[in-house]
Amino acid sequence: MGRIASGLLLTLAAMFMLMPACNSRPGSGNLEHPRVLRAPEGSPTLWAVAPLANETGTTAVDRVHLTDLLNEQIQQVQGLNTVPVNRVLLAMQHLNMRSVATPQQARELIDVLGVDGLIVGTITVWDPYQPPKLGLAIQLFTAMDARPRRGFDPQSARTASTEAPAPVTSARPMAQAAGIWDAANHMTLNALEHYAAGRTRLDSAYGPELHLVDMDLYTQFVAYQLVGNLLQDERYRLVTADTP
Repeated sequence: MGRIASGLLLTLAAMFMLMPACNSRPGSGNLEHPRVLRAPEGSPTLWAVAPLANETGTTAVDRVHLTDLLNEQIQQVQGLNTVPVNRVLLAMQHLNMRSVATPQQARELIDVLGVDGLIVGTITVWDPYQPPKLGLAIQLFTAMDARPRRGFDPQSARTASTEAPAPVTSARPMAQAAGIWDAANHMTLNALEHYAAGRTRLDSAYGPELHLVDMDLYTQFVAYQLVGNLLQDERYRLVTADTP
């Protein structure tokens, strides 16, 4: 009887220990909606992201991977859609374009991909060690001509690059944003706290701090902030353009 009683006590103790874990699982009332970005009315709706240039001074950074993470954040903006980064790379390869260095190249790539806008950017700072630090600068170029857009066809991409370019009405990007997000800065940490709400893994012992120990998650946070600033700049452009 003593052994049976001891076994029952151990079972009950284990059940009580599991109760907090059960209450923290999805569906227990601890879930909350994350903040989301919305595209301004009248902004281009289909974007592409060119591979980010690396100006950090280190070759350790995977610029294509960071471009994918940036593209993923733009994909989550309500009212926007994006094409895969691999598709952009393939188009650039067939256009013999190693990078997007001029507004004319940006608009040529826009035309071949058949998108409304192209993000061109640079990685300025990349430090994955605690506290992490990441700097990015991006510009939005949009289709400025009235030619019908072609869908991307690898067979015709080379021919497209030899056609006479459409007139460029502006040499400046439509919107731009840049910044350095240093996790040692309390303003950055405060922004991260707001971003992490609704985006924290409930099974993680780190909680919101997980974004500080996982550089991919920290990059997604920075991309969210950067895209938000870009959309704000685009919204201001659209408002001022409508003002007589």
